[in-house]
Amino acid sequence: MSIFTLTLLRHGETTSPKSLNGATNVDLSIKGQQQMLAACNTLSDIDYVSSSPLQRCERVANIMAKKWKVPYEIHHDLQEMNFGDWDGILFDTLFEKYPDDMSQFFNDPWQTNVPNGEQVESFYNRLDKVWLAHIALEKNALLVCHGGVIRYLISKVLGMPRTGSKHINSLKIDYAAIVQINIFIDEDNIVWPTLVWPTIPITDAIPVATKAGT
Repeated sequence: MSIFTLTLLRHGETTSPKSLNGATNVDLSIKGQQQMLAACNTLSDIDYVSSSPLQRCERVANIMAKKWKVPYEIHHDLQEMNFGDWDGILFDTLFEKYPDDMSQFFNDPWQTNVPNGEQVESFYNRLDKVWLAHIALEKNALLVCHGGVIRYLISKVLGMPRTGSKHINSLKIDYAAIVQINIFIDEDNIVWPTLVWPTIPITDAIPVATKAGT
């Protein structure tokens, strides 16, 4: 029997936030690095840090692993989907030049061939390998990664249809967002993942009573 937590952290704001950045190795903006450091400072009990190799993830992941003095790994399968000919181009430009292809991709990516890019099945297959590798570690791990990675792993935990697209359009993952998944492995080696809903500290959730006139 084993209990541990996988913490997913999306990278912060980049220097080109309005582009479709998949494999494009854009850097963090100053604000983006601050966002990630602030998010990491809310975490504790991290035993292991795993990061996408792209600098918008790796830069802060490396800093935090050194700060926490824990093992650190670059995990290439944690990269965002490679969008091929669309990669690194402004969203407005893409929707202007390829309105039908872009709409079809976001509504039904399984039926869309990304030109010279990675197909969604390949993307999900490598994320399944990431999932199994971190389950096997049985450690409280921080995975510093990307919005598309986090959306798929959430859909996996919730048992959503693998070929669906609801998680792509309905899950908003902000810059430096944190998503935690508790893992329980029972005596029969069955894995029971639980998505941890973010909570508001009770002192913040309940208004403080004040005297009349103050």
